[in-house]
Parts: sequence; C-alpha cells; structure tokens
Amino acid sequence: MPPERRLRLGLSAFVVVILTGFVGYQMLEGFTPLDALYMTVITVTTVGYGEVIPLDASGRLFTIILIAGGVASVTFAVASGAEFVLEGHMRRIIERRRMDRSIQHLQSHVIICGYGRVGRRLADELHDERVPCVIVDIEHDRLEQAVEQGFPYVEGDATEESVLLEAGVQRAKALVACVNSDADNVLTTLTAKGMRPELSVIGRAKVEENEAKFRRAGADRVIAPTTMGGRRIAQLLTRPVVAEFLELVGGSGGLEYTFEEVPVRKGSSLIGTKLGDAQIRERFGCTVLAIDHGDSQALDTHPDEDIKLEAGDVLVVIGAVGEVSAMRDHFTGARRGK
Repeated sequence: MPPERRLRLGLSAFVVVILTGFVGYQMLEGFTPLDALYMTVITVTTVGYGEVIPLDASGRLFTIILIAGGVASVTFAVASGAEFVLEGHMRRIIERRRMDRSIQHLQSHVIICGYGRVGRRLADELHDERVPCVIVDIEHDRLEQAVEQGFPYVEGDATEESVLLEAGVQRAKALVACVNSDADNVLTTLTAKGMRPELSVIGRAKVEENEAKFRRAGADRVIAPTTMGGRRIAQLLTRPVVAEFLELVGGSGGLEYTFEEVPVRKGSSLIGTKLGDAQIRERFGCTVLAIDHGDSQALDTHPDEDIKLEAGDVLVVIGAVGEVSAMRDHFTGARRGK
C-alpha cells in the first residue's frame, strides 16, 4: 500500500473511532453531546481522567473496545505519518507543487512526450540551447531520471487532454511525440492538434510506413530515425568529406560552429536593408545560407545580395557560436531562450 494511502487510512480510522465514541456514549449512556465528546477524547487518548458519569456494564465494555480501537488507530496513524515524512514523501509533494507552479508560468516551451533515448537527447539539446521544456511520461522510473537532470515533468498518458493541459499545451510553442509506440504518438498528435491547431507538432515514427498517418493526424514534421540513420550511413559512404564536415559543425567534432536562425523583428536595423549592405560576413564572420521570407513562406536558398530584408524574414546562418551570438544580439537584442 502506498504511504499516502496508509496515512489517509490511519487518519480515517482515528476519525471513525472518535465518531463511534461520540455516538455510542449518547446511545448507551444517554450522555449529552458535549459529555460524549469529552468522554470519547479522554478515553481514546488514555489521559486517565475519571468518568464523567458512572458507567454501567455495557458502557464499560464499550469503553474497553473504544480504548483498543483508539490506541490501534493512533499508533497506525503516527507510524504512517512518520514513515511519510522520513521517507521523503512530504518533500516530494512540496516539490511537486512547486514544479506545478513553475510549469504554470512557462511560456513558449516545448512539451516532450516520452523520456526514452530520443526524449532524453532532445531534452539535453534544448537545455543547451536554453529552451525550456516539460517532460510527459507515464513511467515513474523515467521521470525520476528527468528530475535528476532538473527538468519539470508531468506524470501521465500524453494522449489524454488533461495531461497535456497540465503540461501547458495552451502556452507551448511546440510538442514532440516520441513515446515508444507509433499508435500512441499518432494519438498524441491528434489530441494536441485538436486542442490547439496552431501548435507545432513533431512526431517520431518508428515505422516508415506510418509517416502518412502522422501527416493525417496533423503533424507538422515527421522524424523517422531509421530513415535518417540510413541516409547518414549512405552519406558516410558516398560523401565522406561532406559527412565529416557536418559532423564537425554539429558539435561532435569539437568545432564551435553552429547553424542558427536569426529573425528579422520589427524595429531591427535590417529592415529595408539589402543583404549585401548589411555586411554580415565582414562584421560578424557569419555566412547567410538561406532566407525564409515570412510574407510568402518561401525559403530562398540562394539569396542575392540585392534582396531587401523585411520584418518577419528569418536568416539561416552558419558561423562560430560566439559570432552568431554577437550577430543575434546586435540585430534582435536577445539570445535564444531569453
């Protein structure tokens, strides 16, 4: 039996004993309500005071039973309470309430449904990028690992609306469905999109044939690790230099280079400026690889230097981490995750 349930059971048993004595003394001995309550309390607590009114045989037999029940219920309740506190259950309840309050204050966070191998790696990457996230998983052991890493979590089935609401789906910027079952991932995608159609949802498909189901459920992106792994291996075999470069840029090779998105927000000095006149490479050492035009939703992979930048555009750049950060700070006034 869980400690919380044992504690509730002990307290409930104690209350039942008090009520039994309160009612019993009135029925058996004709006590007034105040006398019955007083007699019950001094009997259950065994303080040793005398009888309020002399008892007959039935009253004394009832008192013996009441003493036994009171001692047993109090002992059980005290032992359960001590266990509840000493084993840290009280501390976990307090931490859980504190975590719930922190989740309620999150904005533009990512909900990770499933804290398996993919979920753990994703959470670590988001933490490195200073993007807040909330873990949703039904397995308590996995959530204990999330707690050790400092991630807020919600324990429950991600396919249920109440669980997603608790994770802040109405305030999140994205949801990643990456539990072990494709069926659960599809249902999670369908549930999340039904609750908030504009939410960006990424689904992980273990079986490539299920990608179409994710699309029909409303997923904005579908990731198939087996397909990506096959492409990666083929790239290593057919384009080893390119593969090595991407591995180095990706961070595993130790180079401090990164791909980054730099949005052109309202008030930015880039608005109305030609790409060439911005002198991004000369000033910051970054290279603009593509521009996502917000008005037309078109991705320009070969941006011309004469193209004018507008509010809502997103620059896709590559450069050293420090250079990209300096560029982002200069043109947007804020780093990622702030």
